[in-house]
Amino acid sequence: MKKSYHISGTGKVTTYNWMFKAARLALEEGNRNEEGQFFHSMNTIVYSAFALEAFFNHLGEHFYDDWSKRERKLSKRKKFITFLEKCEIKYDLDKEPFSSAIEAFAFRDQLAHGKTEEVEISKPVELTEQEERFFTIGNDWTEFCKIENANKVFSDTKDLISRMFIAADLGDHPFLQFQSSVYNKSLTKGSSSFQG
Repeated sequence: MKKSYHISGTGKVTTYNWMFKAARLALEEGNRNEEGQFFHSMNTIVYSAFALEAFFNHLGEHFYDDWSKRERKLSKRKKFITFLEKCEIKYDLDKEPFSSAIEAFAFRDQLAHGKTEEVEISKPVELTEQEERFFTIGNDWTEFCKIENANKVFSDTKDLISRMFIAADLGDHPFLQFQSSVYNKSLTKGSSSFQG
């Protein structure tokens, strides 16, 4: 039998960790099973991009009192550069792991603003017999949607978040906290109270 409670308190949801976990679970399944690998790769790359975006907002709240006003005016790339510089991390956006973030953001944007495209190619292609049966002509995002790219993007996302988290003096373990709450509860009929 359910009881009715009145609950008051506060909670914290660390969104980047939920996004990172979604990326990890998709990648594990994609690495384990070839069936559906395209979709698991897609989810891994998109959720890695989401994890980075959410982490930038996590850093923004740490570094700036007015982050909610600032962040809307900055592109993902500008946020990335801002936090790399704020954390005093030397970077080259054309090299890994930094280039993986740029690729993940481009991939995410292509899907978020997706459109039907006519694509034309004319080039020599080497294919196995199996690949020949399933060959399709794709666009940029479909061509990037491979398990090896998903593994690289995920690994580099983990590396980047870890480096920036530590450099920002937020601790040594960026992937531990998902959610926390402090609250009081009482039966609505008034007989019991509990602090969790």
